[in-house]
Amino acid sequence: MKKVVSLVLVIALFAVIATVSFAGCNLFKSISLDEAKANLEGAGYTVTVMTGKEFVESDRETYTIMESELENYLYAVKGSDEIHMFFFYTINDAERNYDFISDSKLLEGQKNELVYLATKQARKDAKV
Repeated sequence: MKKVVSLVLVIALFAVIATVSFAGCNLFKSISLDEAKANLEGAGYTVTVMTGKEFVESDRETYTIMESELENYLYAVKGSDEIHMFFFYTINDAERNYDFISDSKLLEGQKNELVYLATKQARKDAKV
């Protein structure tokens, strides 16, 4: 009887490990620019996308972001809801810039290469 219980426990453990291995990979996956844009446009937001170079050239006073570190920038607005999404080339670039990207009115966050500022609803609509 002990062997049967042990065998069932081992099989259950392997099933849990397999599930976490397959599903867990998506837990750490960052949202892509195209996914965020589609999610926000689908929710009725007006979306603006810029390359990192375009953003840095247009925004000289608010943020001090290196052009070589920022891949893309997305801004979306719908009424009083808004989101700023900074897509960096690497996680290290995002971490280095996270402290310099802030707005007291918006929620701040980082997910891998993405740093964002958003209202609660915009963050939910973007599916970040």
